Amino acid sequence: MLTVLSLLPVLLGAQQCPSMSDPAVEPRLACFLDRTPSCPEDRRHCFGLHLHLADGAAQDPAWIEAQLDHAHKLFAPASVGFEIAAVDAIEAKYSAMRTRYQRDQIGRSRFTRGVVHVFLVARLDDVDVPGAQIRGVHWRQRSNTDKRWVILSQIGGKVVMGHELGHFFGLPHSRYPESVMNKQPRERPTWEERVFVPEELAIVTAKRDEMLASGMLEPRAPALSSAPALSDTP
Repeated sequence: MLTVLSLLPVLLGAQQCPSMSDPAVEPRLACFLDRTPSCPEDRRHCFGLHLHLADGAAQDPAWIEAQLDHAHKLFAPASVGFEIAAVDAIEAKYSAMRTRYQRDQIGRSRFTRGVVHVFLVARLDDVDVPGAQIRGVHWRQRSNTDKRWVILSQIGGKVVMGHELGHFFGLPHSRYPESVMNKQPRERPTWEERVFVPEELAIVTAKRDEMLASGMLEPRAPALSSAPALSDTP
């Protein structure tokens, strides 16, 4: 069950979003719809993200905007873009994600096909290393691996959502030095300079088309633009 939205103690405080693109959404959450970017106009494929903000998590629209901007850079060669399609609040018990069971439960009753579900939490523990935290995870519900979602901790830098969306689009961790899917510590290239390499873009493109065909993702209306669409060929 969703929590009462007025109890959500996010960093937005009493901030209001006067444009209110969806009047059914509580004003503090509406900022996530009204103050984050839409799909870039040059993208042939636009997909929705459904945000679920845990009571007690500190992510705000500026945090999401930075995540989207970087994800758009990564997915540009696949002509894929994202935008926030919906947002709601979830219970404080999911603010600190410590176990595999919690990762299963957070999306069990909220999963729907057609969009990528993204859960924003305060803390995300490494279930394999006691006491350690991670910044994000692409999680498959263990009793039904067709149900999957992304969980992002508030400690994540701006590349974390793009990395986890890479997993959502079929990418494993990588050994390519220039890949954003390579987790090995190194100074160059920096995280912000890393990309999807051509071999990974081929997987992203194939998975994109597979998810469109199956209904796992549904296209959103493209923005009007006179600019030519990018090629689908990595």
